Amino acid sequence: MKKSLLFGMALSLLVPAAQALNEGATVTAPFLATPPTIDGVVSAGEWDDAMVAPGEWSDHGSDLTADPLEPTVVKVAYSVDGLYILFECTDTGVAAAAGASEFLGSGPTAVDGQAQTFTFGGETDYLAIYVDPTNYSDDAVNSNFFSYSIQAEPGVTANGADASYTYSEAGQNGRFKRKFDPPLVDNDGVIHHWANGVSWELNKSVIIDGPTADGYVMEWFIAWTDLDGYYQNWASEVLDGIADVALDELDPFNIQNALVHSFFLDADGNAVGGLGFGNVTGMPMPGTEWKVQFSRYTQASAPQYTNWVGDTGGFVSRPFGSLVFGEASGSAVREALMHMSSN
Repeated sequence: MKKSLLFGMALSLLVPAAQALNEGATVTAPFLATPPTIDGVVSAGEWDDAMVAPGEWSDHGSDLTADPLEPTVVKVAYSVDGLYILFECTDTGVAAAAGASEFLGSGPTAVDGQAQTFTFGGETDYLAIYVDPTNYSDDAVNSNFFSYSIQAEPGVTANGADASYTYSEAGQNGRFKRKFDPPLVDNDGVIHHWANGVSWELNKSVIIDGPTADGYVMEWFIAWTDLDGYYQNWASEVLDGIADVALDELDPFNIQNALVHSFFLDADGNAVGGLGFGNVTGMPMPGTEWKVQFSRYTQASAPQYTNWVGDTGGFVSRPFGSLVFGEASGSAVREALMHMSSN
């Protein structure tokens, strides 16, 4: 778990519960026939039709609003190929520790053969998105575990890296882990059979930041096909073979890697399977609603972890807000398909 998140959890034990800012907030993503180019540069007009996530951001673990000197604006849209998100961050001193060489099995910056350990928080800035296509209720059993999560560090802006550094997990703490096939050998010659907390991959998604006059932007494209229900399939396999659980690192039913019980016990202690994170292999129907949270950790004038919704949202716990997919006319969809085919 990230250092800042551990701090946030400890702080939350000391701070009385407060009314969550933006609780119940909704943002509607418009359909774009010509979506933005994900290159870390906001070109004139390309995000004009996207929708801004409304409301003031809140400090994680308290009822304070985010630092007004370093505001965060998030815009969302979608097209036939995926979800488009823009973060606009005012930041007086962008900080990043990782380059593009670290490999955690989870991002477009990954380099084969490297599996270096890296922890977000403390000395770095990062942004995070939590997406739950199942629209799982915030107060349901184990709701914190049901989301795809991505954290991304502004390596381009901070240190001139070739790409933003990304880290994807499934639910709180990335309980299910992806098996490297074939195993990876890191820079120290250590063989890695399991990705550290990673259970889905950003095969077609693209995330890249770029500098602005007062901070940085980060453009995100999350491909529908990357939200492929990997967790659901893997969880079902583990549950089916629970009798085979062993402590061998190479055993796919390794209880230390799967942590089945954390995910699949209901309020009465009975095993629950098959929920997963939602299998999304194509564009959602207009009107579909997902749960979503946007978060930011910044180092600059006053280190702060902030959320779009709630004072305890994001990695530690819900509430999440709602993402609704707006109207998509037949003519707009055809135009989008033509745009894709021409690129």
